Amino acid sequence: MDDFFDRAVNFEEEYERAGYAEGLEAGRKLGAAEGRELGIEHGFDIGKDLGFYRGWAQEWLRAASAHPDIVPARALKKLQAIIDAVNDVPTINDENANYEARAKSIQLKFKTVSAMLGVSISTELPSNSLSY
Repeated sequence: MDDFFDRAVNFEEEYERAGYAEGLEAGRKLGAAEGRELGIEHGFDIGKDLGFYRGWAQEWLRAASAHPDIVPARALKKLQAIIDAVNDVPTINDENANYEARAKSIQLKFKTVSAMLGVSISTELPSNSLSY
């Protein structure tokens, strides 16, 4: 009779271990899928905002080359600094990249140049504007 109970206890423990292992694996897969989806969405938002700032600066530089009198020399340097700062943002996930500090620096440069050029910031900023 003891043998029967030992088998019943072992049977329960065996199924518990198997269920735990299956649940752990399912959780890993689900977590990886959710992480990938969130990373793609977040990466897209960052890229969209960085593209806005770089494109904005490039267009002002292009306008300045066609009409040198509309953009002050200091603003030209700041426009190039925006482009350089955007280009320096790593395109791979890097824990040491300090994306938030880089974003604030780019945003500050943008606001400074906007003021130099007399451009209204409220009409120029993208909706979520590097607020990560």
